[in-house]
Amino acid sequence: MRHDKICIFAALLSLTLAACGEISHTELVADLSKNHIVHTLGGQRPALLVLPAAHDPETPIPLVLSLHGFTSHLAQHDRYFGLSKRVNDARFALIMANGTRDPDGHRFWNATDFCCDLHNTQVDDVKYLSGLLEEAATHIAVERIFALGHSNGGFMSYRLACEGIPGLVAIASLAGTSFSDPSRCAFASPVSVLQIHGTADEVVAYDGSTGEHEYAGAEEVALRWAALARCNLTDPETLPSLDLDQDLDGPETVRTRYRTGCRNDVTIDLWTIEQGAHIPHFAPDFGQRLLEWLFSDSRADTLP
Repeated sequence: MRHDKICIFAALLSLTLAACGEISHTELVADLSKNHIVHTLGGQRPALLVLPAAHDPETPIPLVLSLHGFTSHLAQHDRYFGLSKRVNDARFALIMANGTRDPDGHRFWNATDFCCDLHNTQVDDVKYLSGLLEEAATHIAVERIFALGHSNGGFMSYRLACEGIPGLVAIASLAGTSFSDPSRCAFASPVSVLQIHGTADEVVAYDGSTGEHEYAGAEEVALRWAALARCNLTDPETLPSLDLDQDLDGPETVRTRYRTGCRNDVTIDLWTIEQGAHIPHFAPDFGQRLLEWLFSDSRADTLP
């Protein structure tokens, strides 16, 4: 069942995002270099560090690690979240990386036992991504680190938080989650978390999964990270709903926030897309909304 659902997701992703073949690394660098400073990271497994034009490497800058979903790739993911086109205006550094290909030819991140090393290759993506962050710091003065991703990329963002990656202060996950066993992250440092998930997601269920292939539900994973930060779990805030998904009428996204009593100024937000699917149809400003949430020092309600 697990493999079937993920394969269905792969087909849906291709149809929804109108995926073509992957653009070559050389072509992508040439395209991004028209308006940005671009460095290649990662050696034999290349990734891109995209910087604002004319950025002074001595000036501290926030660093965002953006992670694609299963079967996707960095260019397709960037079209969906729309981050690289905001690098200049928002003044941040962006790492765009690819997961490895499995024997079926699908790109993936080895994030948890559920998702998505289906062939048990045991690739160490924590080590790989940590290496990219360290290499990026040789090109720029890193202010703070953020990770965000869709589906498998969301799982990987949580995995990095569980591992306590130095400098990581916040993650955002769309339709991803974490280990079923909370003890796997029990000793992690508190970070701010934005969990976005649709209640009608048929690939990574909003309520999680039990049985042979387990993973935490959206509400559960938000509560875990709120508890880790010692937030007051009895008094969450309910923020005004948002209209994020263009396929759904009205303000369909209900927002719950844990901030009272949290250590290290942590904020935990759960955005529940009522009747939302695994691949929501977002408005063009979705990427900007993500960046505003990530970069808000107090996680004030910057998203009307």
